[in-house]
Amino acid sequence: MRTVLAILLALYLPGCGDAYRYLKSGEVGWELKKELRDRKTSRIELAKITKFEWDEFFLFGPYQLTSEVCKRLALSTGDCKSVVTAESTDDGEMLMVFRLKRKVVHSEMHIRWHGDFTPVPEEPLTPQTAVFSVSVEGKNSLGEDWLKLRPISAAALTIHSSGPAQKAAQAGEFKR
Repeated sequence: MRTVLAILLALYLPGCGDAYRYLKSGEVGWELKKELRDRKTSRIELAKITKFEWDEFFLFGPYQLTSEVCKRLALSTGDCKSVVTAESTDDGEMLMVFRLKRKVVHSEMHIRWHGDFTPVPEEPLTPQTAVFSVSVEGKNSLGEDWLKLRPISAAALTIHSSGPAQKAAQAGEFKR
């Protein structure tokens, strides 16, 4: 019996990271993983990978206390605890909260291995501003690429458009 247990344990341990990621991550985290790790996307727009409507996106860094999350979301403790059900207890995770008309519509623990949003933006992002460039910045402890997600500035988003603002900027019609 001990031999069977030892063999099962040996087979299980290499997959612990995957099991942890599966159990801890939510639907947005898994969509990020698909885009970033599987498809190797270099730019991600959160509004395109979420299956629910939202107008504000908040990020909370590792170890952020629920009381601090509630304060930033301007929710009472009771209301907050009913919608924010997880608290980061590890360097490798952070909380994502999505709101629509000031009501929380989705929250989940995000595994930073899927894509690291740190440093955390101080202000909430909108569907228009929750656009990130993706770059490899080193390796994690298992030798896997560490993917950093950096917000693309609103100015850069405007410049990359092909609309009238882009054409006016190219023609030199904007004055500083």
